[in-house]
Amino acid sequence: MSPPPKRKSRTVLYVILGLFLSFGGVVVLIVGGGAFFLLTAKDVPVTTADREAVLDITDVALWIDDFSPDSSKESLKKTKYIDKSYDIEYEYDDSLNDDAPYLMCSITVEPSISDARISYTAVKAGFSLGFSGEPGVKRVARNDLFRWGDDSEFSLLKASGLSFGNLFVGRKGKRVYMITVSGVYFDESAEIRDLLGEKLRALERLPAP
Repeated sequence: MSPPPKRKSRTVLYVILGLFLSFGGVVVLIVGGGAFFLLTAKDVPVTTADREAVLDITDVALWIDDFSPDSSKESLKKTKYIDKSYDIEYEYDDSLNDDAPYLMCSITVEPSISDARISYTAVKAGFSLGFSGEPGVKRVARNDLFRWGDDSEFSLLKASGLSFGNLFVGRKGKRVYMITVSGVYFDESAEIRDLLGEKLRALERLPAP
């Protein structure tokens, strides 16, 4: 099968996204138990099933003309905590290449639905706080384009009226899924389903505590 039609963004704001994600991560840590969880965190091997659920740069690269990902710019890790919850975090950051997108994919699997609800709420709070101090950058909720699970929010990132990326956070049961992408954007439902559909089905197959 040929790759889907490609969509290239017109604005890439790596620094803004980096600051936002760092701040959002702090919020999540505070709500989730902060220092205690940091002390009990343990790096564990990433499984094949984990990788199948992660949206990575090879998936996004199909939508960008004349772009070849540099695998050395990828990072992927899995962290397990004392309550048997775990996080899987993927990042692609090639800030020296103007043609490269920024991508982060984060998966959290909690021991209970109530914990997953807290994680979902914390990520959304991080979105709002992270962008509140960035003039000219807007997060435009477009749930009409894509919905998933028990709770979700799909957004376009815009600067000067032009789209440059997306944010998505969703929760289904005990699982929370988040992506941030800058440098390519998706604003058609069919595109988004093609991009995320198989990943979210793989997420549902991941074991929960």
